[in-house]
Amino acid sequence: MNLTGRSFCSFTNRTLGFVNAPALMQRLLPTVQGLTVDVEIYRKKRDIFFRGLSQIGYQLTKPEGAFYLFPRSPIPDDAAFVKALQEELILVVPGLGFGAPGFFRIAYCTSDATIEKSLAGFEKVFKKYA
Repeated sequence: MNLTGRSFCSFTNRTLGFVNAPALMQRLLPTVQGLTVDVEIYRKKRDIFFRGLSQIGYQLTKPEGAFYLFPRSPIPDDAAFVKALQEELILVVPGLGFGAPGFFRIAYCTSDATIEKSLAGFEKVFKKYA
């Protein structure tokens, strides 16, 4: 498990809806204290996606601390654009649900091979609408 003790405490308190974590979670906490996340793994995934999407022509900002990207949709209707990506077996989420209409969210907590393979579909749909 790659959570810091602090992150784990926040997770157990907020996600489970308790002010104090239940006994089961309190027993698990000592086993995860001191563990950290290897952010280099996510940096690499971000860079593959960012470079690939930028070269295709997508407008996006490079995140500095996340596991997702928020590119601008080449058409105003982000939901329609997301639907077109789904036809290429690419699962993304419309930005409207995050208060960012005209954008869409891509999570990159998947394999590098999946990210690289998806770029052809992103390009196909981008060219269709751009």
